[in-house]
Amino acid sequence: MRGRSLADEVLKRLGDERLGKIAGALGVDQAQARKIVQDSVPPIAGALADDAVRNKTEATRVAGAINEAMPPGPAHGFAAGGAGRGRSRIPLAGIKGGILALVIRKVAGPAARRIAKKTGLPAHVAISLAETLLPVVIAVLAKRLKARNSGKGIGAVDVGGAIATEAALPPRAPRRGLAGLADRITAALRR
Repeated sequence: MRGRSLADEVLKRLGDERLGKIAGALGVDQAQARKIVQDSVPPIAGALADDAVRNKTEATRVAGAINEAMPPGPAHGFAAGGAGRGRSRIPLAGIKGGILALVIRKVAGPAARRIAKKTGLPAHVAISLAETLLPVVIAVLAKRLKARNSGKGIGAVDVGGAIATEAALPPRAPRRGLAGLADRITAALRR
């Protein structure tokens, strides 16, 4: 999994059929849609990471959304009830409610602004694209983080850095002045 970029995994998970639907919605051919999706994944991951480092509550929500999207599998290796059986659930099924839906609604706006800035798409198109891609990006991040954490979920303390690492985002430059002091105090209080 490490050799493939986050954007490539998102494209693979989308498949040709959903990529074709995105191309139709954007009014472009499939090759252009592929490029737009590739350019849109880093802004989405960046918006998720920024939301996760905003404060403890947001970090808990983002971690909860990623844990909710974790692919099914053995909960604790070999379960007492039988070899390899764990609680199974369908990832991303029924996004109408739950923590995943809340995070998608909250992050879609900032992600869309970043997508519009990077790709030049109009704002209303970028918001639709962000809402379409966010569940897929979260699902791919969940799969990667589950593999990285030996099948365990991600904690609120680690989620922002883990997203940035998986998305290969550049480290965020520390702010200066009072804002930087506030960031350092907030980080110290989280520990």
